[in-house]
Amino acid sequence: MEEKLNPIGFHMPAEWEPHEGVWLQWPHDDQWPGYQLKQEKNWLLMVEALHKYENVHIIVQDERRREHVEQQLKFFSIGLENIDFYIIPTNDVWVRDNGPIFVVNKEGRLAITNWRFNGWGGRYKHQIDNLVPSRIAKELSIAIFSPPIVLEGGGVEVNGRGTFMATRTSIINPNRNPGITQKDIEKIISKYLGVKHFIWLTGMSGDDPELGPEDTDCHIDGSARFVNESTVLYNWSDDEASPEFRRVLKVHYEELKSATTESGKSLTLVPLPNTKCPLYSTSHTGAGGSLAKSTEAVELGRGTYCNYLVANGVVLVPIYGDANDDRAKRIIVEQFPGREIIGIDARTIYENGGMIHCVTQQQPVIKIEE
Repeated sequence: MEEKLNPIGFHMPAEWEPHEGVWLQWPHDDQWPGYQLKQEKNWLLMVEALHKYENVHIIVQDERRREHVEQQLKFFSIGLENIDFYIIPTNDVWVRDNGPIFVVNKEGRLAITNWRFNGWGGRYKHQIDNLVPSRIAKELSIAIFSPPIVLEGGGVEVNGRGTFMATRTSIINPNRNPGITQKDIEKIISKYLGVKHFIWLTGMSGDDPELGPEDTDCHIDGSARFVNESTVLYNWSDDEASPEFRRVLKVHYEELKSATTESGKSLTLVPLPNTKCPLYSTSHTGAGGSLAKSTEAVELGRGTYCNYLVANGVVLVPIYGDANDDRAKRIIVEQFPGREIIGIDARTIYENGGMIHCVTQQQPVIKIEE
């Protein structure tokens, strides 16, 4: 039941603030045959890294699948400490986008914002995933707010002090929020996430014939990330001749250079290279769109390292077996001193549309402010 509680006074903490835990939606074969076998090892690696530092809340389809995951954890000697399970049906694994965005207030209340989810502009089945936030709110017996716009968690980046960063194409887009102006969208986001200042990057259409396909319409978590109140890691490339560099990366850099925080402070910008080589797919398991119809290897573009997850004591970084893996991890180590940096092979996740941040969602620790 949706609690009659005013969202004013709640805010979304920065990702590097303390977590109670991280949520995962476990891969299954109900929509994409062969998906679970293809993806499951990476979920096990994420659980192994995370449960040493915080709780891991695993969403599974049913009791049979819960027993299977428990057996896999035991088989890989991961153990079950700090791990629990919730039986909540899902379409897919992208809990960052369809799952809850948690908010807190000064009185120590935790609530869920249940943004509308339409399968990334109607590209994929989403009706079951759209129900996940309300199911989690019921399981946790906490308040839930339902804002009147479409918004995916991968399209949200905050510094925890009042600044919100996103790309226009992933939110101010007729395939998400037709007929709603940027001004009205900002009012709604301010109300439900407790932000007061906006940094908008141009982004790109996922259907652009020169740049696409890209199903999220350029989520911010693959492009630019706060690492503290005013420092941003941004996706960059050494290939200045590429359309991506000319039309996206360079444009974003110029926009970030002129941006400020809520206090008027200029951003400190740190480039984070994308992969040196393009990534390819030769598997069609779980693939959508043009990839599913292909009979040959398909170039997926260069992978981004911006799609990392910051957790308690650890940062999970997507890696690809690329020459730039170590270079990217060294940069991230400098930005998160005191946290263990763990690379997670993201190739099969990337092939299906995302990376580490896309398949995780943090739940913050609640605290009472004096």
